Amino acid sequence: MVIQSLPASVRPYLEAYMQWITTKPQVISDIESTVRCLSYFTAGRFGSSSLTSELIYSVPNLLILLNDHLLYTAKYTHLNLPQFQSQIKIWLTIIEYTEALIEVGAKKLWGERGKWLLILVVQLFKSVMRLILVHHDKERITITPIPPLNREKLSSLTFMTLGNLAVPLQHSVGFRLGRSGTFVRSVNASGPIQSRIWAPLKPENEDTVTESPVTKRNLLIAETLYIMKPIIHLTTFVMKGNKNWLPWVTALTLDLVSLHLISKETKHTVYTKEEKEEITRRRISLLLYILRSPFYDSCSKARIFALLDGLSNNIPLARFVAEPIAKYLPHWQKTYFYMWSR
Repeated sequence: MVIQSLPASVRPYLEAYMQWITTKPQVISDIESTVRCLSYFTAGRFGSSSLTSELIYSVPNLLILLNDHLLYTAKYTHLNLPQFQSQIKIWLTIIEYTEALIEVGAKKLWGERGKWLLILVVQLFKSVMRLILVHHDKERITITPIPPLNREKLSSLTFMTLGNLAVPLQHSVGFRLGRSGTFVRSVNASGPIQSRIWAPLKPENEDTVTESPVTKRNLLIAETLYIMKPIIHLTTFVMKGNKNWLPWVTALTLDLVSLHLISKETKHTVYTKEEKEEITRRRISLLLYILRSPFYDSCSKARIFALLDGLSNNIPLARFVAEPIAKYLPHWQKTYFYMWSR
């Protein structure tokens, strides 16, 4: 337990803090959201705006992770939530929340060489940890950082603990008949008669598709390519430089091949909700290649700034969004972990 591993002088304060966040989780969420919003208003406001905004962004995220872990430890350990079962995922989450801060701080302290050395160390650490998750823990799709707890939902549920199993009483959809095995809809989950679905109810976690060895192999190859992409990109970047197209094309090719293999196996496997969301996020993140050099410098930079300028001049109130983006975009584009973290 976290508290037991701390010095005796610190434990009373942490216990009092845990008691406070346990009784008022929504207040904590509001405070966290307010503090996080401050990072969007620091661009250009301070002489060291980059470092300041990264610090303001990292601290709330780390605070959310700490609060979620304390809440889980205090109230929800019987649920065995998967995001808190893996120490590797917790460390990966911490790294992802602070990697941009590490990069900006390293550049200010040790210059470009120190910055790139730390970038290499961080990417190697992340790649090794994710490879362990895939090859040792048998995860199909690595999902980091850990998503925040849905505290409102958790606090509204009443759970009945059966051994190590927690059953949500208020939202039980149905139950299985012991003799026939038929899954029957619960009366409480039926809803109004005009909105009912009369189709037979299927068990929520029933996988109707059995993965073949070929499917498992393709998913393993796809995830391994995705995990190794940052290291391969860094290698080609060091060899060819930022202005060369080889690193950009290599990374894009690896992303496309990985997503193609994952999409190809959609009919032969059942992805969880979290895995589907991660796959969608990876597809959307392909748009980042528009902001990645050398494509950004050669093709998209002038068009993006012309678009932002047009929005500011022609749409009322749009300048309050477009101008901060235009002001901060050079920082985002030059920060490695914003463009090439994954």
